[in-house]
Formats: sequence, structure tokens, C-alpha cells
Amino acid sequence: GPLLGALLAALSRLVFAPKAVFLKQQMPVDWGTVSRSETGYGMDSRTSLDLKAGMAEFVGTGLLTFLGCGVASLNGADTAEKKLTIAMEFGLGVAVLAFATGHHSGGQLNPAVTLSLVVGKEVTVRQGVVNLACQVLGCVVGAALLAAVVPCDKDLTMSLASNSVAPGYGLGHAIFGEAIGTFLLCFTVWETAVVSVSQTGKNACLAIGGSVMISVCMLIPVTGCSINPARSLGPAVVSSFRGCDNYAPGGLQDLWIMWLGPCLGGILAAFARRPLSLLPVERSPPSSPALPATAATL
Repeated sequence: GPLLGALLAALSRLVFAPKAVFLKQQMPVDWGTVSRSETGYGMDSRTSLDLKAGMAEFVGTGLLTFLGCGVASLNGADTAEKKLTIAMEFGLGVAVLAFATGHHSGGQLNPAVTLSLVVGKEVTVRQGVVNLACQVLGCVVGAALLAAVVPCDKDLTMSLASNSVAPGYGLGHAIFGEAIGTFLLCFTVWETAVVSVSQTGKNACLAIGGSVMISVCMLIPVTGCSINPARSLGPAVVSSFRGCDNYAPGGLQDLWIMWLGPCLGGILAAFARRPLSLLPVERSPPSSPALPATAATL
């Protein structure tokens, strides 16, 4: 409670101060003045904080938690059809919200994605901290809204779809699985939304959403599939304070796994894309002249 209040107070100071002082350094604060590429990345600001981006991350992660965890809570995951429904909800949710927020913040919606972009020097550390704080707050608010909609006896997961290691799986299985699933997500972000030579354009959001859907299909039986530390934190915290008689513990105890695995995957993706950017990509000319007849017969 006190920590959350202090964080809100600090963020409100940044919002209401046009030229705030950040970490004892003169750090101009802007509201959406950072110019971005069509996919939301490639920002030119290295000396200012974009609070509009933070607000977009807050709204996007809140809605993602509310909708994705809502589908899981109301349907459960005891059949293959229900698992696919949950995977489609998270995948489509990420795609839609990335489209909706990408031009403001890049549509990161995930602390592991933000960490990957910070490690890869696409996002500054200061902006990454602001985005991370807004993502965490957004997921907590989203989980609280979900708790207001879904009563305890209708929550088939008994924990607002918190993530925990399933019986029969060990810590190594969970951490490795979460790391690989998040690696796929972050690598897709780098190679479709960030690099300038990508051919996806604004459709990068569809590829990113697809990578989420693939990972959810794979990891639901193992951990419920986090690949997003904030998405795990919100439901775990809110469900633990909810006071439901059918509350299933595990979300808070295994929360560190849902942070460690995805963060490792995000860092690995930032380093894995470096060898791919060492040499310029060769492009074919717009039109190739016809081969002479002699060459065609060789």
C-alpha cells in the first residue's frame, strides 16, 4: 500500500510538471512529442520522457489483463478447445492493443519486451522505467476490474488466472519454457516492428499477436503461460487479497518464476538479433533487365 502510493505520487509529479527533475538530472518531460516510425519504434528522443507513452502502456496492459485473464477465469482450461480459446484471446488481444497503442508507445505491453528493447538500446533506461511502472500499475488495475466483474464462485481458475507451476513440472521446466516463449515474442518484436528492413510494416502487430498465441498454446499445461511478468503480477496480487473461499494459492509463490523466465528470454532476444544486424541486407533492384539470349542459354 505505502509503496504503491509513493509510486503513484512520483508518477503524478511527472505528469503535472512540464519540465520535471528526474533522478536529480534535468530531464524534460514531454507528452507525445516523440516522433516514431509507423510501428511506434525508432524514437528520436534520448533526453526526455514521454509520459503519453507511459499512459498508453497503462491502458493497454490493463485491458490485456482484464480481457485475457477474464476469458481464462470464466472458461477454465480443462479441454483443448478452452485452451485454444484462451490462446486466441491473448493473441488477438495483444494484436489489437498493439495496433491501438503502438503509435503512442510502440505497444510494448510487457515488462519483458520493454527490458529487451532497453538492453538492445531501442528504448532508454529512463523511458523503460516509466513504461515498466505503468505496465505494472495497469495490470493491477485490470485485475481489480476483473475481480469486480467475476465473482468468486464463477472464477474457474480460483485465482483470476494467476500463473503457477503445474503439478508434474519442476522449476527448470517452468523457467526454461517461459524463457523460450518470451524469446519468441521478443524476437518477433525486434524482427517485425523494430528493424527498418522488415517487410511487415503496420502488420507487425499481427505477427506479434501470433507469437503470443503460439506460446500460450504450448505453455498453458506447464505454467498457464505468462511470458508477461506484469500479467502474472496483477492477478496474483489481487486474488490473494480477494478473500475467496475457493482461492487457489500458488500465484504469489511462483511469481518470481514468471519474472525470471520472461526477463531471461527478453534479454536473449536482444542479443540474438545483433548478429542479424551486423551486415546490411542486400536488396534486389526494383526491376532487373532481361538476360541476353546468350546468357539464358548458359
